[in-house]
Amino acid sequence: MSNIKSNYNQYLVLEIKKVIVFFDLFDYPLTALEIFNHLEQKFSLLDIDTALDSLKPILSNKYGFYFLAGREKLAELRQSRYNYSVRKLKIASRYAKIFSFLPYIKVITLANVIGAHNMRDEGDIDLFIISEHKRLWLTRLFCAGLAKILNKRPTQKVKKDKICLSFYITNDSLNLDELKIKPNDPYFDYWLKTMVLLYNKEENYENFLTSNNLFGGRLSLSKNINTRLNIFFDCCELIAKKWQLKIMPLPLKQVLASSNGKFINDKILKLYWRDRNAEILEKFNYALNKIS
Repeated sequence: MSNIKSNYNQYLVLEIKKVIVFFDLFDYPLTALEIFNHLEQKFSLLDIDTALDSLKPILSNKYGFYFLAGREKLAELRQSRYNYSVRKLKIASRYAKIFSFLPYIKVITLANVIGAHNMRDEGDIDLFIISEHKRLWLTRLFCAGLAKILNKRPTQKVKKDKICLSFYITNDSLNLDELKIKPNDPYFDYWLKTMVLLYNKEENYENFLTSNNLFGGRLSLSKNINTRLNIFFDCCELIAKKWQLKIMPLPLKQVLASSNGKFINDKILKLYWRDRNAEILEKFNYALNKIS
């Protein structure tokens, strides 16, 4: 019995270390309750408190936040970023309402927010958009074009409060497992879990969560009636795709070409200059090994 208890405690301590180390990469301390919520398996809060006490040599606590020893500044940093995040969330909500006028848009979320209200003052605002199937390119044309007209697209020099529109999928291709680094991709997993829903139509967000094993609901299939109007917009979709590929910046084309088109097709557009998943995974493993 004592061996079972010892193994249980060791496993819990390791899981807590993983959570603390990952969020430390984003300068984000956690409360005990947040650690509880982020653990893959559920443990009692009492056991978590006991495990946190046993980690005092490598963890510190301030204002109820836990972080790696020597990172005391994170407690104040988290509080200051709260105000930045409130401002950015208002901006994101405003543009989500504008974009939602396009009937092909099914879901808009605020993405890349690792940790609640953890947004940098100078950073841009990442939106993740789910469109109706066969309308991905029209959706991007509308959103990116409107943001360009309103001078809200980020540049290399100016990013503060700009709207980043680089990730789209269609509602008939909701499972994103192919984008994960196998066998373990903690950044992608937390990216999924920490999205902030801004707009949802016809339960598409619930379908998205279910497709990625994050929701206990049931998939509901959207109906599509083939009409002459659909045929017309199918042609518009093809034109929008050809034109956007033609005007796409050459450096971005080269980055996308290196992925063999994996992230740019009629069902998924992931237009990032640099995919950080592998870099973050390497940093995570290094930091975890260092404290272990």
